[in-house]
Amino acid sequence: MEQRTVELRQINNSLEAEITERQRIEKALRESEQQFRAAFDQAAVGIAHVGINGQWLLVNQKLCDILGYTSEELLLLTFQDITHPDDLDNDLKYVKQMLTGEIPNYSLEKRYFRKNGFLVWINITVSLMHKPSGEPKYFISVVEDISDRKQSHQLIQASLLEKEVLLKEIYHRVKNNLQVISSLLNLQSAYIKDPEDMAIFQQSQQRIASMALVHEKMYQSPDLAKINLNEYVQDLVSSLCTCYEFNTNIISININVEQDISLGLDTAIPCSLIIHELVSNSLKHAFTGERAGEINIEIKKSSVNKIALVVRDNGQGLPSNFNFNNTASLGWELIDALSSQLSGDITINSDIGVKFQIDFPLV
Repeated sequence: MEQRTVELRQINNSLEAEITERQRIEKALRESEQQFRAAFDQAAVGIAHVGINGQWLLVNQKLCDILGYTSEELLLLTFQDITHPDDLDNDLKYVKQMLTGEIPNYSLEKRYFRKNGFLVWINITVSLMHKPSGEPKYFISVVEDISDRKQSHQLIQASLLEKEVLLKEIYHRVKNNLQVISSLLNLQSAYIKDPEDMAIFQQSQQRIASMALVHEKMYQSPDLAKINLNEYVQDLVSSLCTCYEFNTNIISININVEQDISLGLDTAIPCSLIIHELVSNSLKHAFTGERAGEINIEIKKSSVNKIALVVRDNGQGLPSNFNFNNTASLGWELIDALSSQLSGDITINSDIGVKFQIDFPLV
């Protein structure tokens, strides 16, 4: 009898312990549910559970605020009902990829229709929940209202477009004004009788044309802050060849400019004038009579942030007493001043012809 009583007492204690544990688990689940519900309802972004067919299953207050619907109204709709038609195909493509297991989640910007008919830009991040069997259960969507950001972006884009049009117009007008100056010099040269004065006028015209060409290339460039140096040098040399009317069968000009080198206006203009002066000097002085030869123009990156500009010819070279710093020539003075403007280092070699090199930082 006593043994039976002990056994019953043990069974009773075990049941009480089991009930107590169950109550503890239920309390913990209720607290967890309350915490989840509080976090869900008070979240600063819209959160929703969405069925596989697109039906809204559970929505928080923030999502209702973003879309202008009550939760009861939203639960009668699908996300397809309020998605802008132009954004729907892209959205459904990602949904399909998630359901087939190709991607675990996705994020995109799209437009929803609010209840009042106005559009709202949102950024949505979607993940997929699965049943224990592995089958898709529902989607979890996190929705952020980015309408203000989109509007600011559109205003910035409009402002940039306006400034781009203005900058193009400035480049175009500067080019035209430089061409007017060149034309005036050309008209004035008709009254010049002295050959040396005529040469000075022509050189001034060519320098102005070189600067005008920079502005023309800037105007045509897709990046209004930079000029493609390879294309510019080709056109500049072609212009000089036409001006000096030299025989291309006797003198060849080789141009090697790295394709990815682009310069801003502050660097492109002095660089172009240096090339103009050096190539002009070679065309005028390096080859006398019918002497054949070649002129090489090379522009390359000598290091990560440095450019090497080399103009070399195999002509008759410089006089033995040549001193770059003491030469009373406007062309050489320009080269010296422009090199300083570029913060460049000048190297001259006259062993065979003349090799002029300037190394300057790429800004």
